[in-house]
Amino acid sequence: MNDMNPPPRHLKSPSYGFTLLEVMIVVGIVVIMGSMGWNGYRHIVQKTGRAEGRAALLQVLLQEERHYAYHHRYQGFTAGSATGSFKWYSGTTPETSAYALSARACDGETLSTCVLVKATPGAEGVNRSYSDAECGALYLDSRGSLRADGKDC
Repeated sequence: MNDMNPPPRHLKSPSYGFTLLEVMIVVGIVVIMGSMGWNGYRHIVQKTGRAEGRAALLQVLLQEERHYAYHHRYQGFTAGSATGSFKWYSGTTPETSAYALSARACDGETLSTCVLVKATPGAEGVNRSYSDAECGALYLDSRGSLRADGKDC
């Protein structure tokens, strides 16, 4: 061929890469798949937080029973207070905990007979971004009754 006349367009070497349309289709598929996975991820995070709250309730109730064995009465405490050996948050640190814990006498009783331990999600002093609209606060008393504020829990 002559240098003056370039080869016809269909004889040029193939171009390697993606067209804008192909890239946009892939991005769209990734966005759709990511949005479907996000709801599943949020559900798992919420279930993990609830498990953390239930485990913390059991741990505090065991500590309360130990205290009762020595002092013949339970100990009340509020979230944010460092009362004795009772941990007022559910996780390893207050900032990463999903629940704030507190203990008080059961309704109509005294700390000599019954204690009610409460786990409040996303309360002051713990991870404020955690919330649980389905269950709300979790409760466990010294008689073994476990309940929650929400109906669907």
